[in-house]
Amino acid sequence: MDFSTTLLREKFIIREIETEDGMRAPMTAVSNRITVPLIDSSGNIVEIFVVRSQTMYGSLRMAMKLIQTFDREGPIAHRPIKFNYLETWEKINEDYEEKFNPDRWVAIYTRGKKVFEHGNHHIFLDVIEKCDAQNKSGSYEVSLDFAESAFEKMGKRVVITHDSSIGTVLTIKKDKARCGLILRNPNKRTTFNFTAEITDHPINSGQCMNIAAAFLEGIQLSFQIGMINEKQRVGIIDSFSHEAKKADSARERLGFLKAEISAFENCYSVKYRLEKPDFGLIIQDAENFAKKLYKSGKLTGG
Repeated sequence: MDFSTTLLREKFIIREIETEDGMRAPMTAVSNRITVPLIDSSGNIVEIFVVRSQTMYGSLRMAMKLIQTFDREGPIAHRPIKFNYLETWEKINEDYEEKFNPDRWVAIYTRGKKVFEHGNHHIFLDVIEKCDAQNKSGSYEVSLDFAESAFEKMGKRVVITHDSSIGTVLTIKKDKARCGLILRNPNKRTTFNFTAEITDHPINSGQCMNIAAAFLEGIQLSFQIGMINEKQRVGIIDSFSHEAKKADSARERLGFLKAEISAFENCYSVKYRLEKPDFGLIIQDAENFAKKLYKSGKLTGG
């Protein structure tokens, strides 16, 4: 079935009003959010899930798993044997993430109800999902109004501001998939898209989401490797440090991601625009960025 979705990078700032002329320190809730419509063979949307996560690639991979289990076994929410969210999340985060990203988290919702969480996320994200489920207008601005009213009923007057930017856009049809990706880091903003057209294999939405995640993770790992390389070069850290071990593991993980991308390219006719990200060049760019930080005295260990 045709499938489309957008992954958003979101930031909410919740300011509690103390008096007419003063406010307490604001709370900030950040998240990556993707909506996952589950579509049957007749083209009907059977269920809609929302996945929020610390990382864009974590959100995409969990969304992919929901689509895959729906395709194999049907609707998820009311199964007699419940879908094992925890096992699925842990498999997604094996090896590198488990060792070097202790802050990873995920929260999954359907109809505003949280059905799974792991790790620490801001409780406001639960509130906004409940409010968005009640909101029939389709506008986040209206959901924010709902959230402000919900806080007021609890005796707290708040003002909520919302900032969002697109991280990934996926449009998948039976013979062609298009994916646009945007990644920002302290060094630069990377934007590109790829299309995959059918050859001997039908287009698989799960595979496309997984490869989008592979690129996003690969770009992030490449930046981290480059920064750590420069720290080692100038002697801020040594080869036995935690960061050096992190870079070694990241290089191993990057090799696995490259193999996944190569296998995808062998299955489909894949084209890139502007050009395919070169992880080696991203590492070099990060090293050059780190050199500038070192010269300005801003490059530190840890």
